[in-house]
Parts: sequence; structure tokens; C-alpha cells
Amino acid sequence: MKPLLNIGPFKLYRQRPNTISKGFLYTATLEFDVPNVDRKRLVRVYLPSEYDFNNPEKRFAVMYMMDGKNLFDDYTSYVGEWHVDEAIEDRIKNKKESCIVVGIDSAKKDIDRSLEMTPESDHLAYHDDDVVLGYAEDLADSIVNFLKPLIDATFFTLSDYLNTAIGGSSMGGLMAFYMGMKHKDIFSYSLCFSPAFLVYQKEFFKKSLNKHEFNHEEYGRFLLYTGGVEFERRFEELTFYTFKFLRRKHFKENQLRLIYDSKMKHHESAWAKYYPDALSYWLDE
Repeated sequence: MKPLLNIGPFKLYRQRPNTISKGFLYTATLEFDVPNVDRKRLVRVYLPSEYDFNNPEKRFAVMYMMDGKNLFDDYTSYVGEWHVDEAIEDRIKNKKESCIVVGIDSAKKDIDRSLEMTPESDHLAYHDDDVVLGYAEDLADSIVNFLKPLIDATFFTLSDYLNTAIGGSSMGGLMAFYMGMKHKDIFSYSLCFSPAFLVYQKEFFKKSLNKHEFNHEEYGRFLLYTGGVEFERRFEELTFYTFKFLRRKHFKENQLRLIYDSKMKHHESAWAKYYPDALSYWLDE
């Protein structure tokens, strides 16, 4: 199938070399309304190989994901990729439902990435009095009110709650958890790999969870993952705590899942290993 060269503001990704598999990758530089960081960033949209540019009747669920440059292509990632495109194409090969994945590049500077993915708080573990931290609400609002409507207007999507997911790892995992909680009417599934709950002072984070009123019937599904090697070990305690806390709040087994791999580091190779399982939990169950 011959893809279109341009779809709305998105252009077909044609750089060489690349490791994109059978589907189609489109990119556009968009501006997000996030204060005090580089607002312009690349958005990457992966269309599965069964996407038919001439058939608007065939529509696809959409997963929005943080750190888009690490998702699809080794040549755009500085640490390795998640192999998201290969995972989706394997699903098609095995006659399973596929989806569109929208990768959102983070701000270029590490501190700006932390700024835009941290819900506002003055109880951060690395708090610096000279830095105002926490623009996650602004980034979330840009994704919900600007990016999602643009994607739904441009591509053949299933735009409803049940067919919309959010995902990420580390700071992106924290962001996915935050968005699944805050925008529970938009996202039915949150993929939270190695969520960076540790950016908060430990006791403050636990007290904050305990102060919040949770009605499990109002929420969709959450997948939490953590490994157990080197730096990743720092993510274990609060990830396990959050899982157990939500279970105590009556989140059901089909709403909440925890994956733990004691042999995995804090790295894209770990998240790539479990991404197919994460897709299955969303699309097959």
C-alpha cells in the first residue's frame, strides 16, 4: 500500500537509515502550551501496516506515549528503542488487534523533561529552591485539549475512552500514572513502566495517596512495572506500595496489574521486553 506523503501537518518519515518496520511513521513539529520549557517538540505517529489510507471505516485505538524518540527507531534514540513498531506488527501477524501509537518527544534538556512531567509539589526529593518544579498539568492539558483532537481529526482513530491509552517510562511512567488519574474520563488504560514516584519525598508521597479519595469504579486499568537491578532498585518500593495501596482501595484484578522482573535494569531494553504484554493487557482482555 502506497502511503500519503502528507496528512494534515504530518509528513511521512523517510530518513535513512532507520529501523521502522512495516507500518508508516509520520512526524510533525508542534507547539505545546507548557511554561518555562522548550514548547516545540516532534510528535511521531506510527500507523500499523494494516492502516488503509482509503478506508475511513476501519479505525484504530490510540496509545499516547512519552519520550517518542525512544519508541520506534534506534537512530533517533540515544539509548536504544522500545521496538513499539515491531510489537504492533507482530500482533498483526498473529491476527490480533493493532493500534496507532503517538510518541511525544520530551523537552530537550533533562531538567525541562523533569519539569514538564512532574505534578506540582514543594515536597520533591530533589527540590531546589531556585527551580520552580511541576508543569505536568500544563503538558497533560496540551495532550488532552490540543494533541488528541488533532490526532482524531487527522487519522482514522477510535476516539472514545475505551480506545484511548497513555504510556511512558520513568518520568514518563509517572506522567502516565498522573494522567490516568487526573483524566480518567479520557484514558481507559495507563502503562506505567518504572514510574518515577521517587522524585517525591517518600513519606509525602505515601501520605498524598492516603489523603486522596479513590472510587475504583471511576477508573480504568493501570499496568505498573518495575525491575530490580542497579538504579532500577530505587523504583521498587514506591511502585509496590502504590500497587498494594490501590488494591486496598478495591481496584480489581482486571483493573490493576504489576510486573516485576528482578533481573532488569532501568533501560529501554526492559520496557521493550514487556511492551507486548502491555499491549495485550489493553487490547486483548
